Amino acid sequence: MNAAYTLSLFVSSANYLTLPGFEGVCAHCRFDIKHYNDALYRHYKVPFPASLQTASVQRKADFLAGRITANLAFIKLGLPPQVIEIGEHRNPVWPSSVQGSITHHSSSAYCMMILRPTGVSAGISAGIDLESYLSASESTSLASGILSSIEFELVSANFSRFERGLTLIFSAKESLFKALYPAVGHYFDFLDVGVSAISIDSRELQLILLRDLSPRCLKGDTITVYWQESAETILSWVLPNSCAIATRAHQ
Repeated sequence: MNAAYTLSLFVSSANYLTLPGFEGVCAHCRFDIKHYNDALYRHYKVPFPASLQTASVQRKADFLAGRITANLAFIKLGLPPQVIEIGEHRNPVWPSSVQGSITHHSSSAYCMMILRPTGVSAGISAGIDLESYLSASESTSLASGILSSIEFELVSANFSRFERGLTLIFSAKESLFKALYPAVGHYFDFLDVGVSAISIDSRELQLILLRDLSPRCLKGDTITVYWQESAETILSWVLPNSCAIATRAHQ
């Protein structure tokens, strides 16, 4: 590991993991907000954004941990760590050499990254999201904004605990948003995307676009989302570029 990314009280562990189907790298670190201070940006050679000057400690710690995992991914790919600018909607703006996605939640941060093939412009990218399981009360209040009535029945049929299935769909749609944002360039609603199939055995689900989002992301496009789960969290991801779009159902 690069000397600049040795462990500290703030970053207690760092490693790389394999995401089935993904040919790039995925870096992960665990961090402890109790040991955060602004000087850590300098220690880890991460530029401190002006937009974070008045942010909460949680926001600053999350951002730093995400950029640390991104730098570890750069190093694993044989590249020097590079500045990832912040876009209009606080989205990471990736250098032209890579496609990537960052997620941070609770005390973990992940970054999946892959070299961008020569001649491939910004488009359907990687997408990754980590979520803790929603509680029963959270599920009751949030379900209508995440699921249609058809999806509600699909989740209920596949999961004995509804809140676990809802958390998966929430995470999967977050991953898809991150993957499609470079091609779409604007926010879209969770209900603009539907779940068409769930495979518990293979840990895959199919999402379908229910309206045109951009010239490259059309109604009927279906995208595979992969996931893995632990006792407390679900991690989901979308593969970049041609791997993500499976079919156009309307053709």
